[in-house]
Amino acid sequence: MRARAVLTAVAAALLLSGCGPAGSIEPMPTVQPGADRITAGPEVRPATGASAARAAEVAAAWPGSELQRTWEHGYFPLDAPTEWLPDGAFRGMGDKAAYLDGRIDLGTALPVSVSGLTEVRFADGSALALPQRSAQDVYASLTHRSDSCAADCDTRLTVTAVRPGTATVTTSRGRATIATWEFTLDGYAGPFRYPAVLPQQPPPPTGTPDQPDDGIPAELRAVSPDGLVLTAVVPYGCAVPGPGTVYETDRAVVLIGRADPRGPGPDGACDAALHLVPVEFRLARPLGTRTVLGLADGRPQLPRP
Repeated sequence: MRARAVLTAVAAALLLSGCGPAGSIEPMPTVQPGADRITAGPEVRPATGASAARAAEVAAAWPGSELQRTWEHGYFPLDAPTEWLPDGAFRGMGDKAAYLDGRIDLGTALPVSVSGLTEVRFADGSALALPQRSAQDVYASLTHRSDSCAADCDTRLTVTAVRPGTATVTTSRGRATIATWEFTLDGYAGPFRYPAVLPQQPPPPTGTPDQPDDGIPAELRAVSPDGLVLTAVVPYGCAVPGPGTVYETDRAVVLIGRADPRGPGPDGACDAALHLVPVEFRLARPLGTRTVLGLADGRPQLPRP
């Protein structure tokens, strides 16, 4: 039961660091001194046990899935934030509190969408038409916030202009240009920008994130030039991180971190803080066009610095 609880916490931590809301990457826990990197040996370490069964479930569910179709043919952003604030925002804590509380007045007419559709244009020249997020929807999302009014309650912000714009984001299909709405607030030279298109929602994760007791999710960071060694971060606390194992098919690769529980130190306590250590995983053949999938959530991964 303890191993499952740890795995659940680990999965949540990895999702926050790599697969949370787009553009909201959280700071990663510190790598513990003395555990800078675990290097892959000369041989492949295949997965075994309950984690291998979980990896097999994840890999088998990938081909032909809705998630694969969205990843390969849809709009799946990896770094698109929910907002782009202007340089130097905010002018003061009063403005910031007003913005976060949704105390924003409308001093101009909002543009009205004609077709209700917008295009996502990818670097390879292809395009995808998706429902447009209207300027009215954006404004509603800004004003329907907490309104806690904890401080500086008299401060309000006013929208003086709204116009269309564009932004470039990273997606599972490479770089893409998307439409945005640019809101000008009184007193600010630069606009507050918001996506005018929302990501296509993938299906829920495959299975449950607490099934294997003998493996830890790993998050991909880098692929070697020959495609044979993948580097991923593996979290650990009261455990000794070790070489990882891999589950491979013709279509997918699942990385499984390993950590053996360790006893308390000389002072009678162990370090229960969550750390991340880079671990190298050696494949039986180059990664190629195969997709790296998460052990806990079954979602695809791309290298993240």
